[in-house]
Amino acid sequence: MKLLPFKWKRRSKYVGVDLGTHAIKVVEAHPGNPPQIKNIGQVRLPVGQISGGVYKNINIISEKLQYLLKNLKIKNRKAVVSISSYAAIIKRITINLTEDKDIETAIYEEVEAHIPFDLEDVYLDYQIISQIDHEIDTIVVAAKRELIDNVIEIISQTNLIPVVIDVDILAIINLVEYLYKPTTTSIIIDLGASKTSIILWDEGNYVGHRDISYGTAQINNYIKEIKNINYEEAERLKFLADKEDLKYVQEAFKKYIDDIYQNIKDTTLYFESIFGNCRAETFYICGGGSQIPFIEKFLENQLKKEVIKINPFQGLKISKLEDKSLDFFSGISCTAISLAIRELI
Repeated sequence: MKLLPFKWKRRSKYVGVDLGTHAIKVVEAHPGNPPQIKNIGQVRLPVGQISGGVYKNINIISEKLQYLLKNLKIKNRKAVVSISSYAAIIKRITINLTEDKDIETAIYEEVEAHIPFDLEDVYLDYQIISQIDHEIDTIVVAAKRELIDNVIEIISQTNLIPVVIDVDILAIINLVEYLYKPTTTSIIIDLGASKTSIILWDEGNYVGHRDISYGTAQINNYIKEIKNINYEEAERLKFLADKEDLKYVQEAFKKYIDDIYQNIKDTTLYFESIFGNCRAETFYICGGGSQIPFIEKFLENQLKKEVIKINPFQGLKISKLEDKSLDFFSGISCTAISLAIRELI
């Protein structure tokens, strides 16, 4: 979703900003063949600051982002930013073009039937996938102007310039295509903190997706209830549990994995019922949930399909980043990395 009419030269450097509900992730990328990752980091957000694509306090979010940029010593100004798929409407639409209309007019008229808002209240973008005679296959993305204006305000307060605003799941699709070049129908799963996005990909394009209001934050909630502690204490315990508490943490992880598997299974059946000719052969996973050590093998055994944990650093040049940092960020930085290299690949 490009909001500004100008384009920067391809040799520019970019900052990818992933405004997640749990944390803000930032990646700085420099041009090259392949692109070079120069900086990466995250900062935690107070609980509830970003929820369902709604920004509670723009100033607090902006201050957190500014702190992270300063800490990483990032001076580049051109930013590519993501919004949550919760906050966007994404539709794949087929349009029959008549002789009396141009493509853009036809798309805007068709979109009105699919978007529950007045078109004057949204920013709208589209990408044509294919055209055969008068039949056009296109992906349309819309988001409310108020939300996009809030994002621009958050970014602008840090002196970054928002060059492009993308949707998180479309950014992840772009990364998978760039790194893995899938040739068969695939499902891409982003196991986030507050939502799980399950995306169907086929023949090089987005087919459909489903967002589930269930994420790794549920692990904290399970621990919080069992131990009668607050959310932050549960977050600490999740990583630093002693022998006495380890069993509660393990129970919380198992509950999360069982529930996630059931949601993936139900969504896969849903996709097959709607898109009968799109049966996934490979599953790709990313997000905080993909960091759980045994989840990849568990899903592979249950789904009876190949499951690949996305490594966003493969095929990219990495500068001055320690192996520990790469391990930590490999699952949670896919969106931010995709945003940072978006204009360079």
